[in-house]
Amino acid sequence: MRHYVLTRAAYGPAVPRRTNYQRLALTAGITAPSLRAQTTRDLTWLVLIDPADPLLKHRRAAFALSGLPVIFAPAEELERTGIHDRPYGPWSKHIEWGDTTLTTRLDDDDAFAPWAMERVQHAATEGERVVWTLPSGYRVVGHVAYELHWPLAQFVTLQAPAGDQTTVYEVNHAAFETLGPLRSATEDPAWLWVRHRMTRSRIDVGPQTKRKGRTEGRARLITPQLRAAFPVDWRLIERLL
Repeated sequence: MRHYVLTRAAYGPAVPRRTNYQRLALTAGITAPSLRAQTTRDLTWLVLIDPADPLLKHRRAAFALSGLPVIFAPAEELERTGIHDRPYGPWSKHIEWGDTTLTTRLDDDDAFAPWAMERVQHAATEGERVVWTLPSGYRVVGHVAYELHWPLAQFVTLQAPAGDQTTVYEVNHAAFETLGPLRSATEDPAWLWVRHRMTRSRIDVGPQTKRKGRTEGRARLITPQLRAAFPVDWRLIERLL
């Protein structure tokens, strides 16, 4: 079984330099440390980058902080279609496909709990396409965390059987159920969805409106227990609101 974590980090010359540096800080302080802490090391990080990124050398170094094998694929290969908003590119040719291959989606400003990928690998089976979900986690905004239960959260893994070269980025995360049956790898809170002023969508400081089966707990100050559960740069998260 092969397991790839797929991340888009394509920031070219059109991205303001300050914004680019801030996004780089998030990758180095949040995403890479969360993968470095994974209790399974049987992972490869496949990263989509822009070859013209002015911070390319620094970005490569940030991903290397994970301690994982990292494959960089050029963003110039991207193709947009009108089907499910697919600006995701031909990931498949950068993957060494096996009898069963797992591809996990992770944004370059979010984080997994250290045991998350091991739980996914333990849950994985053979012989069919399955969408493994991690439906519980935390939305974090500055000093505050909201516990979420969201069956279609973006922290998803696609299990592809032999001969199937479909990746988790085949569709937008709101349409994951079109790829196969949804199964939960664990109900324990498995991720941090970090909201900040450089986010590509709205910051969402307060409670959010309900989305497709999603429930959200009340805001609470970030506890020592939560900090210990996710070995990331919490001071960075607090500064970036």
